[in-house]
Amino acid sequence: IVITREKVPVEGLLESYEAALMQTGYSITTKLLLIRRADLMIRQHLNEGMVYFDQSVINRYLREIDDRYFRGTMQKKHYERTKREIDRFVSYVCTGRIDALSSTLRGARQELTPTFKQIAEEFIAGDFHPNTRCDIRWVAYKYFAWLEDRGFKDMSGVGAIHIQKFLLFCSEHYAPGTIHNVRLYLKKLYAFLHMTGQVNDDYSALFSFSVQREKRVFPVLPKSDIAKLLDAIDRSTVKGKRDYAIMMLGTVLGLRACDVIALKLEDIDWLRGEIRIVQSKTSYPVHLPLTQDVGEALKDYILNARPHTADNEIFLRINAPHKRLAAAVTVGEIYRDCCIAASLPASTRFHNLRRALGTSMVTNGISVYDVAQVFGDKNVNSTKPYLAADMEHLKMCALTFAGIEPEGGEPQ
Repeated sequence: IVITREKVPVEGLLESYEAALMQTGYSITTKLLLIRRADLMIRQHLNEGMVYFDQSVINRYLREIDDRYFRGTMQKKHYERTKREIDRFVSYVCTGRIDALSSTLRGARQELTPTFKQIAEEFIAGDFHPNTRCDIRWVAYKYFAWLEDRGFKDMSGVGAIHIQKFLLFCSEHYAPGTIHNVRLYLKKLYAFLHMTGQVNDDYSALFSFSVQREKRVFPVLPKSDIAKLLDAIDRSTVKGKRDYAIMMLGTVLGLRACDVIALKLEDIDWLRGEIRIVQSKTSYPVHLPLTQDVGEALKDYILNARPHTADNEIFLRINAPHKRLAAAVTVGEIYRDCCIAASLPASTRFHNLRRALGTSMVTNGISVYDVAQVFGDKNVNSTKPYLAADMEHLKMCALTFAGIEPEGGEPQ
């Protein structure tokens, strides 16, 4: 790759790349993966004392990736994804333009007619959470592109039959989880079209069906493993103090990784013993008790280990520049390192701690409605999966074989 810009400063490069990604249609997960990879490459520069972006650093990093793959320590799928992530970051650095990023937005590559494009962009500009905006964009673009393929230039003549055919088309090509999103966001789209007078009906009854999605039941992390995880952290080091505070927030309060990295100094009310945040996922405000153990962990990190910086975020990078953690996946990496130190199976699922807490609350007789309120879940359905791991109470619901005993044969 030939660098077309001269002397691109490493300082602030991650922030500008993150801002550029926000303009694309990547899913939130893809964005986090791309940011994490960019952060690793920027760290390589900083570790070598580089002030400006240097292609030779990237080349050495690529050779390391190649070596891992050809030694058999990296799977092909991971290897190819890593190369793509590196290529996207370097492409952005080369040109400084957002259009250099080959957006994989499901539907973003589709060129719409000016009329449909204007409708789509006006709809997408509505009051939607950033985490769902890219999915909403996909549904709108996909639907309008489907209409264009059938000769429509605007909403004139589009009716219920076309909505049904589009939903049938989607059902033949996408998984149930995607169909659920298509139904939900198409309903929002038609509510917008009806409100703005572009259609005569919002077709809400047409979108009233439910989609049965497969839901996995994840195993719950045993309390003994959580204790091992916490005990294995070396709290005499700067990194240990930070990581222990993060693990305590997940273990005791069930904070999500996205809320951990966004936690600010002013979010903690030390006098009243509360943590007040607006959740990144739901945009719901939630007040959590600042328990003594969590408070002590936070105090130890903030007073004795946290670097002095103008940033208000509590948790910062260990190495310079001491800025906020780049993405929620970083918390997953910290969790994985803690698992390895405790001789537990390596996992980046920091959410395991939230799941363990939710299951423990339900097992101890706290209703799912109260758990949902404590966790700040928008819908109690988000909390119900914790019931699936409550084996003791599930056993009480088991039916006997009375009246349907098997006949014949000898008992085993």
